[in-house]
Amino acid sequence: MTIVNELGEGRTINVLRLCVDRTESDSSRIPDRPTELERLNPATAVRRRDLHFRMGDMPSMPDHDGGADMKGRLIDGRAFDPSRPDLTARLGEVEIWRLTTNFNHPIHLHLNPFQVLTRNGRAPSATDGGWKDTIHLPAGQEAEIAVRFTGYTGRFMLHCHNLEDEDRGMMANVAVTH
Repeated sequence: MTIVNELGEGRTINVLRLCVDRTESDSSRIPDRPTELERLNPATAVRRRDLHFRMGDMPSMPDHDGGADMKGRLIDGRAFDPSRPDLTARLGEVEIWRLTTNFNHPIHLHLNPFQVLTRNGRAPSATDGGWKDTIHLPAGQEAEIAVRFTGYTGRFMLHCHNLEDEDRGMMANVAVTH
C-alpha cells in the first residue's frame, strides 16, 4: 500500500509505502459503516472574519544587515506581537474564516480543528474533506473554513507553516475566553 500526497511534486508525491512481509493472525474487522463526520453548520456561526496572509513592510523588525526595514510576512497587515491577541473568540462558538493569500501558504491553526467549506467560492475538493488543522493555499486563492472553539481557554497560535514566513512574523494569537 502506498500513501500519496496528491498536492506533491517529484519526491514529495509518494509519502509512505507499506509492504507486508509475513503472515499474522488478525482479529480486527472493518465496521459495517464508516464513522459519521460531524459537519459544522455555517448558519450557527456567530462571526465571520477575513484573514489576509500577505508580504509587506515591517519597519519595526531590523533586517540582518542592520537596516530598519525588511519585508515581513503579515496577517491582516500586522506582524506577530506575542503580547497582542489578534483574534478573540468565546468557548463553544463557531466562526467562519475566509483566508486569502498572495503567496503559497500552508495555514495552521493550533488546538481547534476546522472544516473547509469552500475554495475560491466553489465546493472544496475531496482532499479537503474531514477535520483539518492545516490548509494549503496557493498564491491568489481563498478558502472559507468553519472552526468551533472547544476544550481550551487561553491563547494559542494561527500561523503559516512555512518556517521562513513564521520567522518573518506571519503568526497571530487567538484568545479564547468563557
